[in-house]
Amino acid sequence: MRLLFLSQYYHPEKVPGFRIAEELARRGHEVTVLCEVPHYGLGEVPEKFRKGGTFLENGLRVVRLRASLRKKGYLSLALNYLSFYFAALRWARKHRSEFDVTYAWSLSPVIYLAAGRLLRKKGGAKMLVHVLDCWPASVFSVLHREEKGLLFSILRKWSGRLYRSADEILVSSPSFIPYLQDVCRTGNIPISYLPQPMDEAEPGLCPSFPRKKHSFLYAGNVGRLQLVPLLIKAMREVREDDIDLHIFGNGSLLGECKSLAGELGLGDKVVFHEPVPRESLVAIARTMDASFVSLKGDGTVVSSTIPNKLINSLSYGIPVIGVIGGDGARILREAGGARLVEPDEKAVARAIEEIAALSREEKQRLGRLNESYAKVHFSLDGFVDEVERKLLYLAD
Repeated sequence: MRLLFLSQYYHPEKVPGFRIAEELARRGHEVTVLCEVPHYGLGEVPEKFRKGGTFLENGLRVVRLRASLRKKGYLSLALNYLSFYFAALRWARKHRSEFDVTYAWSLSPVIYLAAGRLLRKKGGAKMLVHVLDCWPASVFSVLHREEKGLLFSILRKWSGRLYRSADEILVSSPSFIPYLQDVCRTGNIPISYLPQPMDEAEPGLCPSFPRKKHSFLYAGNVGRLQLVPLLIKAMREVREDDIDLHIFGNGSLLGECKSLAGELGLGDKVVFHEPVPRESLVAIARTMDASFVSLKGDGTVVSSTIPNKLINSLSYGIPVIGVIGGDGARILREAGGARLVEPDEKAVARAIEEIAALSREEKQRLGRLNESYAKVHFSLDGFVDEVERKLLYLAD
């Protein structure tokens, strides 16, 4: 099978799609990845990729297109999206007869699906779209605006046209299905649920850093949807002194969160760290009392999603404190090793104290429940089995 793996973001950017592409190549398929030069979350483009081009990486061909670099501000983000959109279309026009099928790993922005749409229309390559960020809902969640008005009308129609160019759609959260059908009007296109796989990295060396007797972990994006300020305020309400929170990550609210911790006098109870390699993070997580999974609940489809952070937190084999609703809350309840709490700083503080007070054996029991659930429902092999089956059917 000659497969185009379409994703604006790819390794070394911190997105999980590269493991799927590499596994499909390992299974004997001829895989080409179409992506931008990597820089998202890296600070700058690694030197060897700065001019773009085609690279052979781990058994597959990776085409890295030059695009406007993503910086701070919505204008920079829009330029990045549009420049990759046009670059991907130009590339697709030149290579429209080279593929049997396209697998679109659809993070924001949805507009780059246009390259797969062109390959389908001009070259006959059918397209499987995996929706991980549901447009236009994701846009309006970031903008903190209601889904109405001229901008919404334009993006809804554009998104719907692109989704309707798929032969089949997969979604990473069940709540996406009615949104795609009712808002984006996908019609009779088959849609089914397939969550992202967990990152199965083995633990690496655990970095040494000062910590208290009971330590809790937040690892991931520090943005407007993740409720990190709430977690910091909750630490102010924790009555026991020998508890701390360690935050590993970057994001638009990182500076604000550091200032908040300082203003509340939490310098020894809330500790910020630079992001670490995945293997180190797994090792760190397994020494923690629990990890946090938090997502702002505003009644939108975005707030009902299953974050990749949730899936990976289950795989750490430790308890989870969930400040989340929708599909994510359902997963945590099914796993059985989580404490679900309302987005209230005192409620979060009580959950922290309750987890800290548990015996070592009880924490291990809760962690085993989470890890077992993750292995059954979010394994990479099981995920790729299902994706490969669908791709082979479309390519036939």
